[in-house]
Amino acid sequence: MLLPLFEISGVTIKAPLILDILITGYLIYFVYKYVRGTAAVNIFIGIILFLIARAIVSGFNMPLLTTILQSIFDIGILGLIIIFQPEIRRFLLMIGDNTLKGRFGFLDRIFPNSTEINQDHAQKYAALITDTLFNLGQTKTGALIVLTKVNTDVLVNSGQELDAKLTSALLENIFHKNAPLHDGAAIVKDERILAASCILPVTSQTDLATDLGLRHRAAIGVTENTNHLALVVSEQNGNVSYSYDGKLFRNVSSAEAKERIKKYYSETD
Repeated sequence: MLLPLFEISGVTIKAPLILDILITGYLIYFVYKYVRGTAAVNIFIGIILFLIARAIVSGFNMPLLTTILQSIFDIGILGLIIIFQPEIRRFLLMIGDNTLKGRFGFLDRIFPNSTEINQDHAQKYAALITDTLFNLGQTKTGALIVLTKVNTDVLVNSGQELDAKLTSALLENIFHKNAPLHDGAAIVKDERILAASCILPVTSQTDLATDLGLRHRAAIGVTENTNHLALVVSEQNGNVSYSYDGKLFRNVSSAEAKERIKKYYSETD
């Protein structure tokens, strides 16, 4: 039997209650952090206020209002699931990616991966990808490349699977304007191009520059709450940008792009 920790105004406080409050508070913060800066944040705040109102009504033993609010809540949740199906799907994928990343990261520390890219390889592939990006930029050929460290089956399955050696010639051919795979993103893991013409989730951030196109918004979306690095070549002006952790860095120089890609290849999570 659990012993009470203390009492407040005659209410007995036990350890499970404190744990319940802490877990609930963390979940609320976690979801708020995920939707912060998007149009969904107002809906999230509205749901929290609605739940508080329902708890107050229930606490004052008002059965009629409690029933009405419960019915509205049940219908509203179903409607939100339908309306925000893409965001919910992306949220669940983010949780899965982070869980797998932590699991395999722990295993990699115990059993080191012999294929892990070293500093020399990081320098080599950073230079290769950077040269490709700026070659494409000179001809104003739009491109979107996603670097990843985990197996992203959801992204790969949305396009054409390749599993080919990473080369500048192949990347440039993929994004050639008349190539069948130029639309969408190329997914790159280590020294392999996993897939091309992949469909990415588009960010729902509302405070972005109005001149950003679909490629840039997709680059932001795919890096939100993941460890992917997205690289973009603008079709309008040939400028190169990159996105990491949901933040877009626009019009970077060749040196900046190369250093960021090298850091991504070199760093361990």
